[in-house]
Parts: sequence; C-alpha cells; structure tokens
Amino acid sequence: MYKIVFKDTIQRYENYKEMNMQYAKAFIAILISGLLLSGCDQSPKQSAKDKSNPHQVNSELLTIESSTVKRRFNGLIIAPNTIKISNQIDGNIISMPYRVGSVVNKGDVLVQLDSRLTKAEHLKALASLEKATQDLQRIKQLIPRQLASAEELSAATTEQKLAQANLTLKTIQLDRSTIKAPFSGVISERLFEPGDTVAVNTKLLTLVDKSSLIIKSAIPESFISYIFINKTVEIQIPSLALSLDGKISSIYPTVDSRTQQIPLEVSFTADNSQLSPGQFAQLIITHKTAEKILIPVNSVQYDTQGTWVYTIDSQQQAQQTWITTAQNLNNKIEVISGLKAGDHIITNGFIGLRPGKKVISETLLNSQPK
Repeated sequence: MYKIVFKDTIQRYENYKEMNMQYAKAFIAILISGLLLSGCDQSPKQSAKDKSNPHQVNSELLTIESSTVKRRFNGLIIAPNTIKISNQIDGNIISMPYRVGSVVNKGDVLVQLDSRLTKAEHLKALASLEKATQDLQRIKQLIPRQLASAEELSAATTEQKLAQANLTLKTIQLDRSTIKAPFSGVISERLFEPGDTVAVNTKLLTLVDKSSLIIKSAIPESFISYIFINKTVEIQIPSLALSLDGKISSIYPTVDSRTQQIPLEVSFTADNSQLSPGQFAQLIITHKTAEKILIPVNSVQYDTQGTWVYTIDSQQQAQQTWITTAQNLNNKIEVISGLKAGDHIITNGFIGLRPGKKVISETLLNSQPK
C-alpha cells in the first residue's frame, strides 16, 4: 500500500514540474515579443527625434595656414675677450695693486716684478753699445790713413751689432718686469700676492672685458633653416627678470656629433654692470612654419585604432574621419593626411555625439551660401 502511495506522489510531482516549465517558457516568449515590439515602436521615434533636434556643436572651417612658433633655448653669458695674465720672465712680485672685482683701465700696471737686476744689466748693455759704437767710429777714421785693416773694421762692426742686440734683449726683459692691462676690464681671478717668487709663464691674474659680453647657445640641427646671421632674437635673464633683444652674430659651421646640435652666438647691447660671464640665459627664437593644415588640439580624438576627428558632411551629419598628425604648434596639431582645406571639423560638443548624427553649427551656417 505504501509503495502505491509513494509512486502516486512522485507522478504528481513530475506533472507539476512539467506544467511550471511550460508556464515559464510562455512567459519568456511573451516578454521577448514585448521588447521587440517596444524597440520597433521607439526606433522610428528616436530617428525622427535625431532629425528634428540636431546636436549643437562648435566647428571650424579648415584652411591652409602658417603658424608663428616661439622656441626657447638655454645658453650662457660668456666674455670672449678674456685673457690670463702671466709673466714672461721669472722674478719676485713687488706689487699687485688690484684685487678680484677691481675695474682697471687699459695701460694700468697690474703686476710689478723686481727689476733691479734687470735694470743693471740694461745699463751694462747700454754702456757696451756706446763703447762698441765708439770703437767702430775710430777704426773707420783710421782706414783712410791705412792705420787699420779691413779685418779690424769688420770685427768692430760685428761687435757694435752684438752690443745693439744685447741692449734690445735687456730692454725687452726690463719692459716685461712691468705687466700692464692690455684692455679695460675687471679682475676676475688673482692667484699670487706680493712677495711671491714666480717662474716664467706662471698665470697670475685673469682679466675680463665685460663690455663685449655675448650669449652662447646651441640649436638642434633640424632648426638650422630658421636662423641666419643678424636675425633678431629675444634674450631673457631669469635671475634678473631682464628681457632684451639681441642678434645672432655667429653660427658654427659644424654639428656637435655628441648632441647633434649647432652652436651659435648672440650679441647684444645693454648695461652690462649686472651681467656676469657664466650667468644663465635663455634665447627665444621666433619663426613661421610652412603653410600646412593645423587643427585645434581639443578636436583630436584617440582610440585603440588610431587618431581621428569628427567632420561634418554635406548632409550636416557628424562623421568619423581618420587622420595622420605631426608636430604640435602652439595648441594646434599639424595634419599631414586625412583632411583638406574646406573641411568642417567639430571642435566642441562631443558629449552624446556619434557618427551619423545630425549636427548644427553656427560656423557651418555662416559658411553656407545665402
């Protein structure tokens, strides 16, 4: 009896399960049909809405244009007229009146070496020349009377020349004991003090001519076509908040193989009292690019497939247009393929925009024939 009841229970459960599955399948079918009908009803409405309500955008009519570009290059102030003062004879330093920072004039005595011995040798050489000259004159007077031979005359002439040469040598040595400024400038380095004994060709001082300062910089070799001699450039000295004009005075004929840059020099006229060699400076060189298509940076879109922009076609619909770009120039990007003069590109209003959508733009309306 229990077996019959259990078997009857199982059969009822299976019937109930099958009935529920049929109800579920029917419900899903009804739901899908409703969604499809709803989609069919809304699609034409949405399409009509797109056409009746164009998407508001900002656009730009492309033209071929050139751009003024400013490039900034670092440089240093240098003094090309800088010399190291050294002694050409050995000796003891008697006087060095100027210290670092002192302003000197051309001809001022910078270093005085002990010249007492040199002066004595100079006086001796002068006396020797006087004696040799007198001997030569006496022999010349004896020659007509045949009281002196030709050999004696030749020897006296040679002695007189040797004495003259020795006097010249001692005069040079005496002059070299006094070192004078070859030009007006500022003492930038002092290495010895009075009382020091120095050998020949020892560096004693450094003299800088601050009246002829220049700026030395370097530019990439690709930039060479934009510069030329006497081109005006802007100079900025950040430490002094100073801005002034200069001109390119020299362009080196070779490229630095390590940096692939070309050195150049810029001259300027300004009050140099605040400027010093070694000071940091910047050059701002302005030039115009060749004519090309330039578009605003904010109009460019990027995805995994590449670079593109929204353009507006003849039906006033937004279209996705793939482009190839080059360098950035003052918040614009150069386009080398994909666009042409006369194209309309969308520059703003991207939210909710998609290819094929009707758009409206004041720029586009103004460009159409009336």
